[in-house]
Amino acid sequence: MSENSDWGRLRLGIELLSKAVGEEILRYPAPIPACDAHFNHLLELRRLLPTELSRLDAATENSTITVADFIRSSPCREALASLLGLPR
Repeated sequence: MSENSDWGRLRLGIELLSKAVGEEILRYPAPIPACDAHFNHLLELRRLLPTELSRLDAATENSTITVADFIRSSPCREALASLLGLPR
């Protein structure tokens, strides 16, 4: 598989993940206790994913950065690795 198609798959995956996180937050049952780790994780992903799309745009312009490098440096690396079926 080419690096370009991996970048495209990663972009699409981040966009879909961002949408899914937003939808899950909207459907989340109330009340939401402050100690709800899953909900807090969703909020953190919602905050980080737009930044990851911006980082992805910059990374695709830099031929020295691979998709694997990008994922390893991401604060969302576990979620991103699962998008491409890579080890976490």
